[in-house]
Amino acid sequence: MGRYSQIQSVTFGQTSLPLPISVKIFRSGDAKAAGSDSDLFQTSVELAQKPIAAEVRIRGTATAEALFLGQQGNLSFDVVAAEGNGSARTITLADAVLTAVELSYEQAAMAIALLKFVAEAADGSQEPFSAEDAQ
Repeated sequence: MGRYSQIQSVTFGQTSLPLPISVKIFRSGDAKAAGSDSDLFQTSVELAQKPIAAEVRIRGTATAEALFLGQQGNLSFDVVAAEGNGSARTITLADAVLTAVELSYEQAAMAIALLKFVAEAADGSQEPFSAEDAQ
């Protein structure tokens, strides 16, 4: 599997997110000790999954300023392999919800927008994350 490091495009719903710097997708869970009251030590660990989270960092703030919190749509981006062999991959988070917009203004640099999203299975069985190689 190649290392994908060049982001070609990022979209949220019908909105193109221009000049992407980075996209980060992560999922985590809360570990909870399990066992009965008669156990001296915990006998297992249960993992309560949280929704998948994503962060998209883009140059400029105009597009981010036009979005609104709670807006929902597919978050999708295309990346190409760093090796330059032309292979591409499309990553999608279905029905992602915009949860935060952070705007950063630095001296003598282009402003940066950080958009934060969450996505979870609507019916509890359909994975919101998908990744596929371009044909």
